[in-house]
Amino acid sequence: MKNLLVIQHESDGPAGTTLDWASQNNYGVTHWYPAEGGPAPDFKAFDGVVICGGSMDTFEEDKFPWLRTEKKFIRDLIDNNKKIFGLCLGSQMIADVLGAKVYIHEPGWEVGFVPIKTIEGETIPAFHWHHCTFELPPGAELTATNEFCKNQAYKIGDNIIATQFHPETTEDWIRECADEVGSEHQGMVQRKTEMLADLHLQKPLKEWYFKQLDKLFKS
Repeated sequence: MKNLLVIQHESDGPAGTTLDWASQNNYGVTHWYPAEGGPAPDFKAFDGVVICGGSMDTFEEDKFPWLRTEKKFIRDLIDNNKKIFGLCLGSQMIADVLGAKVYIHEPGWEVGFVPIKTIEGETIPAFHWHHCTFELPPGAELTATNEFCKNQAYKIGDNIIATQFHPETTEDWIRECADEVGSEHQGMVQRKTEMLADLHLQKPLKEWYFKQLDKLFKS
């Protein structure tokens, strides 16, 4: 059995359908919760790593000092050619570690189902919950974009895939997000009724995500 490490930053930023993919493909799953203050695991024990989202930002190390520990761990993963999938905050953490700027997206939040287009021309019903974006790190290839937020996904060689959006989302998590949308979320933002009306889009998004996981971890 192969082993997958899931880095989870908070309870309401779970790995979602990543765990379904792991089960279907006979991967054992270990969780690391860096916010709890424990030491980083031994990266040699894992065949791949998925970095989840979170409400904190990469530049908030003073507020969340454990970010330094996680960044060092990500650096070690990259230096040792480990396969990594970054989800939302995960994509920003990888970009930060590689020297790219992560910053607040001035046009505002991107929340709910906002489509993105891949470099191959495929339109994906992506689910979003973010107010930051990133510059592409050195050596990265942009693989998805939209008009509201340019850098939606990238890859680096054969070892890193990262998405600004949440392909791992579940129907339950979408319902929770729909309840949490507030007046502070301004920008490209779906409100509760719109988000729930698009709930059926979770299925094709999940199918796309599983193809990306296959490409990264099974090739």
